[in-house]
Amino acid sequence: MEVTYIIGHKNPDTDSIASALAYAELKTMQNERVIAGRLGTLNEETKYATRVFDIEAPLLLNDARSKLRDIDFDEPTFIRQDESCNAAYDKIMATNNRTLMVVSDLDDRKLLGLLSIGDLAKIRMSDKSFLNLTDLDTLSEDLKTTFQKRLFEPKFDGEVVFFDEKIDLNDLEDKIVVVDHLLGLDKLKGKKMACVILTRNIQEDVDLDTNILSSSLDVISISRLIYEAFPIKGIMSKDPICFNENDFVEDVALKIANTRFRSYPVLNQKGDVLGSISRFHLFKFQPKRFILVDHSMRSQSINYLDKAEVVEIIDHHHIGDVETTKPILYRNEKLGSTCSIIYRMYKENGLLPSKAIAGMMLSAIISDTLYFKSHTTTPIDRKIAQELAGLAGVDLDKYAHDLLDASVSLKDADVETLINQDLKRYHFDKYEIAVSQTNYSNLEDIQARLEEFSKALALKQSNERIDLLIMMFTHVLGEGTMFIYYGPLSSLMPGIIQREFNDHSGFDQKIMSRKQQLIPLLSDAIKTQL
Repeated sequence: MEVTYIIGHKNPDTDSIASALAYAELKTMQNERVIAGRLGTLNEETKYATRVFDIEAPLLLNDARSKLRDIDFDEPTFIRQDESCNAAYDKIMATNNRTLMVVSDLDDRKLLGLLSIGDLAKIRMSDKSFLNLTDLDTLSEDLKTTFQKRLFEPKFDGEVVFFDEKIDLNDLEDKIVVVDHLLGLDKLKGKKMACVILTRNIQEDVDLDTNILSSSLDVISISRLIYEAFPIKGIMSKDPICFNENDFVEDVALKIANTRFRSYPVLNQKGDVLGSISRFHLFKFQPKRFILVDHSMRSQSINYLDKAEVVEIIDHHHIGDVETTKPILYRNEKLGSTCSIIYRMYKENGLLPSKAIAGMMLSAIISDTLYFKSHTTTPIDRKIAQELAGLAGVDLDKYAHDLLDASVSLKDADVETLINQDLKRYHFDKYEIAVSQTNYSNLEDIQARLEEFSKALALKQSNERIDLLIMMFTHVLGEGTMFIYYGPLSSLMPGIIQREFNDHSGFDQKIMSRKQQLIPLLSDAIKTQL
């Protein structure tokens, strides 16, 4: 069963992380193969929740493209470089693998070269006159064991000839002579040959001053064995084109398109051979599958989402711009948290989340609704939170305050880190708007660092040419949001927020949700301006 990754949005908040974990648990209960993922580091609030409920963060992902390790490739067939062409033929016929991986030792998967059936075919199809055994260090074991009776230790070193009545006897010196019959065998007496091979179990009762071997094979089989007894290191392809298991499939496909080899080795980081791929594997591979939770916009999702397959979307925000090629499960409800939707899906299937997952889901609802202070809160969210608190074994009110307190990090955190850790980008026609959000408990904490934030935001807006860059500081108990903003569209803000401090800051007692309150207001303001 193919694995499916469940991911929330970039710069993940607690709802994004908890939704991925919760939906992964639900899918696992339904015997589906899934992995929860995340698209960034956990914020302080989410870290607190994972510590309380002793749960690991989802797998960190940053690219939706498939890598070679994600696809099924052929298991390698290994052969030592000192094995013969005969042995190579046997392995190819036994495994149906048309390319062998050549190594120095079968216990060591470091690649020395490749041997294809085409390389072996050259031996059988070529002119044999250029072949000799002169430079062989040792004769391959499969050839040695072919001969049933060894009169002397053979000296296999020289050119091979096949004896017949027309042969020039003066050409036999220091050569390996293959004899297929007894007729004329006496003519070989006194000749200084390297070796004589007798075929068809000929009785070697002739006294020859040389090494003599006999075999039950005929002359044609003997000749093939001799000429294919060469170690494959002499004909293998050295320095082959190799790929790493972490290479992207589409990059590999482009490189393979410009070459004409049958098979390409796949190596791991240590250089060990894992297998081989061919054009066939690249044509049939299936892209990675993703379920999106807590978002439906490409700009907020994993990089290269268009190279993958989106199979489901579970979200509580406005419908975004993610497109699919076929119908999918798309569940969108007007609730305060994506985890509220997922909890309803548990109940609809007659299931309940585990204690740890219940705690994470509760944390998400508390976070996204600012403990029910946000206008996005519904009675359903409140009811679900009460049930989840019971499943998680915590006091709802106490845990909510502890969680929200953990989210406040204005005093010690780096300004640029706070701006970027929960920054989301939106596009309206030709305009780009970016909004970051963090929590605070005392307005004095913001005022103490107001100049730092203003300078950092102004610089980021200028460098990235964002039409409107906004920083939202939202009170943990829902008492309102302070805004700092820069960019050409800053003139829109006085018409949206209740109170303007100066040209770049203001406050609103009611706006606490970025996606469900601020962004719709900005969208309407931009449409009016256009």
